Amino acid sequence: MIHIGTQTLETDRLLLRKYEITDAEDMFRNWVTDPEVSRFFGWKPHENIEETKSLLQGWINDYAKTDNYHWVIVFKELSEAIGYIYLNEINNEEKSASIHYLVSKSFWNQGIITEACRVILAFSFNKIGITKIHTHHHADNPASGKVMQKSGMHYLETKYKKFTDSAQISGDYCFYEITSEDWIRAE
Repeated sequence: MIHIGTQTLETDRLLLRKYEITDAEDMFRNWVTDPEVSRFFGWKPHENIEETKSLLQGWINDYAKTDNYHWVIVFKELSEAIGYIYLNEINNEEKSASIHYLVSKSFWNQGIITEACRVILAFSFNKIGITKIHTHHHADNPASGKVMQKSGMHYLETKYKKFTDSAQISGDYCFYEITSEDWIRAE
């Protein structure tokens, strides 16, 4: 794998880029304060923008690492940050990573995350040299599974996952993956 860090990517409707501290206001307004958006994540809604700025500064600092892949999703028509998508669990030996995402509730069911996910998959396979991407979603969040399927991922299994530090998200999870070979065949 060739780690090149978070690069700016673009689709018809979206700009995926590195975070800037000025994104804090959009984040606070669009998703970090919304309990419906955070429901399947291990964090509680933010109570003030300082909390958001602190989180954001940490993410910005992480861009110094070439194996950091974390994009803010900007809806071009509004020039507004509406969500994020990132790779983690990067395994250099297996050439694999996991992908995770979220979007503001006002942009649910518009194909935004599928669009972002597909461009990140292409980048991962074609530029970084990843050969397998995996992910999962809580069984109570089937919309996320639809994104995975529309992005070309294949269902593997459902199993219980316990989070000791965040009981709110413990439960049954559906696991998916896609390989670079799957991606090439589908193109």
